[in-house]
Amino acid sequence: MPCLGRLGYCIVLAVSVMGSAQTPAPPANDTAVQAAQTVIGKSLFLRNFYSNNELKYDADGRIQGSPGVTDWTLAAVDVQRVERKGPAELELDGVRVAVRYNPDAHEFQRHPQKEAAVHIVLADPKSAKGVENALGAIFSYGIDPALQRSMPEYWRHYFDPSQGWPNDGLGGQTIYLLFGQAGEPKDVTPPKPEHMAEPKFTAAAERDKVQGSVVMRVVVDATGTPRRVWLAAPLGYGLDQQAVDAVMKWKFTPAMRNGTAVPAGVLVEQKFVLQPAPPRR
Repeated sequence: MPCLGRLGYCIVLAVSVMGSAQTPAPPANDTAVQAAQTVIGKSLFLRNFYSNNELKYDADGRIQGSPGVTDWTLAAVDVQRVERKGPAELELDGVRVAVRYNPDAHEFQRHPQKEAAVHIVLADPKSAKGVENALGAIFSYGIDPALQRSMPEYWRHYFDPSQGWPNDGLGGQTIYLLFGQAGEPKDVTPPKPEHMAEPKFTAAAERDKVQGSVVMRVVVDATGTPRRVWLAAPLGYGLDQQAVDAVMKWKFTPAMRNGTAVPAGVLVEQKFVLQPAPPRR
């Protein structure tokens, strides 16, 4: 299996598809339904990371309406059944899937959310090739490069650390990286947090009792403001987004070198620990 991005290891999707009743075979002449059934059992992600569980698309795979969006780790789907909804529409039914990172296996693993039924209505493209094209516009089959490019900066730099950064005021400045690696400068005092914002659990993480840590690389400018954040060790279940959103609200005492404030990068770990429910009285 090819490696994705430029990490030192391959990223594998461990697929866990819920069992379901077999989809009835469509009529032999219903090539559109037959073509749509090919997505059953595949590792699918909704492009654009829609959060709604009721979605409608035109025959070219363009979304209808304005659904909300979420983190890509909460935008996976397991399609379990494909049926003709009427003479002009197909319906794909399944469940939403949350993705969690397993650091021991170096895998993003899929966890179906049994209570989160997904219903996708697609206007009939009228041909097997049209269905294939529409489904390619609706879904990513695994974490493909196009899906990575549509992610926020903190995920794009996780998959490909070599890519550049947009203009954020740090261009041309020396950034002292203090990530605990060999050869780092010894004359730089690292930035220290002054004010910290707490991230929130996502509903899916709370429901599945997901706990753990998100480790981020954070570049703090000479004013103590976080400018660049990317993931060093993700967790999934939308918690990475929560951690990044929170750390961008932090305020630091800036790094110092020879009595002068300088931009510096440090590792920040955000732990997610579920609090026990209070005892009943």
